[in-house]
Amino acid sequence: MQVFILSLVASSFLLQQPQDSVENTTPVLCIPSRTTSYKYPNNQYQAFRTENDFYHILNRTIYEEYNNATLNIRQRIAFKDVSKAEETFNLKTNFIRKKTDLSQHTFIHPNRQVYFLASFKQLDQETYHKYLVIDAETQTILLGNSNYQSNTIK
Repeated sequence: MQVFILSLVASSFLLQQPQDSVENTTPVLCIPSRTTSYKYPNNQYQAFRTENDFYHILNRTIYEEYNNATLNIRQRIAFKDVSKAEETFNLKTNFIRKKTDLSQHTFIHPNRQVYFLASFKQLDQETYHKYLVIDAETQTILLGNSNYQSNTIK
């Protein structure tokens, strides 16, 4: 009987020992990525005005399309697509320019919604070319460029 009680005590002692949990025994399969704090975080699931509605309420001192423009573009896109939109605009207007490098804009989440507004006007000897990228949520200007070229031969 003593042997039985002694083995019962020993087995209960073994059962009470802390066992390694799954958390402590499984290997780490994935290391969490470095979290980045964006000044302009992801807002891809928020609803904003359409491009046309936004343009109509936009202060004209900030941006206005050229009168009698040859081409106007209004788009709401993800920030990561700005380079593609600018490249398309440049191709449509036959404007040769180096592609915009967005790698320095690490404070803007790639999926952040922005408005891309562009206008192009061509006259006999002159071309006017401009674009602006405005944050959809804060309406802050993020990028922009304008160019004038005179095609007169002297």
